[in-house]
Amino acid sequence: MNASSLTLLVLQLGFLLLMWVFVFVVVFALRSDLFGQRVRRMPPPASAGAPAVAATAAPPAAATAAVTEPVRRQPPSPTTRRRSVS
Repeated sequence: MNASSLTLLVLQLGFLLLMWVFVFVVVFALRSDLFGQRVRRMPPPASAGAPAVAATAAPPAAATAAVTEPVRRQPPSPTTRRRSVS
């Protein structure tokens, strides 16, 4: 085996490795698109005697004050109507 065939073999193996990396990147991207990202678990509380925060606590008053009625769709103005082409 001379230097040129050894170089060609190294290049072929490098290209094969690069293709496998590409395959794994595509598989992980499809997996994250289909199933979403992993959810991390919350760490346990520091002390067992500490009161836990209620998960169903009422939202703050500022958040409820910002809620408004949905915006209603207005009819198009006469200048933006489409014209029929004959």
